Order: sequence, then C-alpha cells, then structure tokens
Amino acid sequence: MFDIFTDAAKRALVLAQDEAIMLGHDFVAAEHLLLGLAGTDDGLAGQVLAGQGMTAEETRRLAVGQLTADGLTAASAAEPVAALATIGIDVDDVRRRADESFGRGKFVFPRPAYVSEAKRAIERSVGEAQALGHDYVGTEHMLLGLLGADDAPGPRLVSAAGLDPAECAG
Repeated sequence: MFDIFTDAAKRALVLAQDEAIMLGHDFVAAEHLLLGLAGTDDGLAGQVLAGQGMTAEETRRLAVGQLTADGLTAASAAEPVAALATIGIDVDDVRRRADESFGRGKFVFPRPAYVSEAKRAIERSVGEAQALGHDYVGTEHMLLGLLGADDAPGPRLVSAAGLDPAECAG
C-alpha cells in the first residue's frame, strides 16, 4: 500500500514513529502523524503548517498535552518479545548487539504500531488522493486525512494552536 506514498510522505510516517519513540510511546497516534508532517520540510503539509505558524516544537508540545489529557500511555511490548522468545530469538541480545554495531539506541524493537485512529487517518489520506484524481499520496493528502474528521486529534491540535483546521486543509 505504501508504494503509492511519495518520499516525503514516507519520511513523515517514519518521523511519526521516531517521534513516538522519542516521547517514550510504543504506539503511533494521529498526534504523532501530525508531528511527522510538521517535521517534513520538503512536503507540502509541513510548508502549510509552518506557514500557519505551527512549528514542530509547538506541535510536539500540543501533541504531548493532548495524549496526556486523553490518558494514552505506552502499551507493553511484552507480547512480541515473548513471541520471538518462543522461537529462540532473544530481543535483549539483539538490542545489545545492535547497540554495539550501530550505536546505542539506534535499534528499537518493536517499532511502534499505529493505533486505529492513526490508521483511519492514513486510510482517509488515500481517499483524499483518489478523490483529487491523484495516483500518489503526498503529505498534503495526509494532512487532509488528519484534518478530515471533526472528532479526530488533528483538528483539535490545530485548533489548540489557535489555527482554523479548514485553513490548514484548504
């Protein structure tokens, strides 16, 4: 599915996961997706958000506040680790070896999973691209997907920054 995503859109998805890891979350929420978009300078969404005064730092502050207010905390990574242990893979040993080879903290397992709200935003992104007749999904489509549902975190965060979600999506 992600083969139709532009390089900037793929970078935004990776940045979203990296932001989640950096914040100590083992999940990727819609707030993290917005952080990924805000941090992607070469994507249209990052340019639109920056043009509206929504910096990566401000977005991070608002996202952390919203996640905390919503009571979202890190879920346990014990299940995947236990599953790998049953087939003889010691994740702690893999981490140790990766730290030795690539530098401490460069290997994170498991990578954070997308929560259902973030998955729906990504699906809406694809729908937005298709509705516009595009055969690719860019960061602009991802921003539209994040801002497309009134009850989603995207509009709440943009509004909390004092911006109009419709202006950011327009």
